Amino acid sequence: MNINSKHSRERRESSPYFIYGLLVLFTLFSAWLLLFHGGPVSFNNNDYDPVILWQIRYPKLIASLLVGASLSLSGYVFQSVLRNPMADPYVLGVSSGSALAVAASLIFLPSISVFKMEAASFSGALFAVFILLLLFRLLVSNSLVIILIGIGLSFFFSSIITALMSYMDGSKLVYMNSWLVGNVSQPDIPQLYFLGAIFLVVLVLVLLFSNVLDVIKFGEDLSVSSGVNHKFFSMLFIVSASLVTAASVTVCGTIGFVGLVVPHIVRLLFKGRSIHIIPLITIMGAGFLTFCTALAGLLSFTFEVPSGAVTSFIGAPVLLYLIYRRYKVMQ
Repeated sequence: MNINSKHSRERRESSPYFIYGLLVLFTLFSAWLLLFHGGPVSFNNNDYDPVILWQIRYPKLIASLLVGASLSLSGYVFQSVLRNPMADPYVLGVSSGSALAVAASLIFLPSISVFKMEAASFSGALFAVFILLLLFRLLVSNSLVIILIGIGLSFFFSSIITALMSYMDGSKLVYMNSWLVGNVSQPDIPQLYFLGAIFLVVLVLVLLFSNVLDVIKFGEDLSVSSGVNHKFFSMLFIVSASLVTAASVTVCGTIGFVGLVVPHIVRLLFKGRSIHIIPLITIMGAGFLTFCTALAGLLSFTFEVPSGAVTSFIGAPVLLYLIYRRYKVMQ
């Protein structure tokens, strides 16, 4: 092994502070870009209008930070518990369950209020979580089966959504398309309070039991030999990650690739225990989605580009590179 690469790896493993600094600077830059240059009015004098800043940009910034951090945290938890690098909220069908509930509400409850729509979204995500947990409890020994079940649920829900969308009129169809792509446009303040509260509770919970999460990552045999109740804590972590995912989807729809790509990028930058990796992942996720939201605003002229389209545009090539790099290392 090359001595310089060995020393570089040891520095990454021993001190995360340099990575902390880089990610904080990236997040601050993304926040500045979104606040002052992140909208269809970016190229005129309305950028610094207090009304635009306080009523549009600040809520959008807070939503981007919270949703990005929440999806990244849930993605890391899913990947750790299921011991599968492809696990994330989107793959496991949680996001599709939420979207199905929204589509059904638009069809069968035409005069539904925004609050009831949000409640339906959260309930749909929880329904998908319930099915996943039920099957997870039965097939806990095989994480690959859980991933395949999640993918199957996602396709099943998507097929029903497609059928329901054929009965929607123009305005509902536009709203549903925006929900499916995922967009941080005009979040409600009560939504942000709700998401913030769930995110803080889940973050504290995962940090408190980060040592247990490190043990679970190596399988049930090591958990049992270490005195860890594998089934209980696996269920606890999955329920927690699913709740924060459900709250995130309620705010902005089904934004993909954030929970899948961000944990891989952070693990590429820093090798260490979960107690150090989790804060890095939440900062990186918050900055990544904020940057994508700002970029979506910069690309908006006569219409608004969804944030989810930008995350997919950036996340897909990054994921392919990470897969290629992992393959080269395994050779």
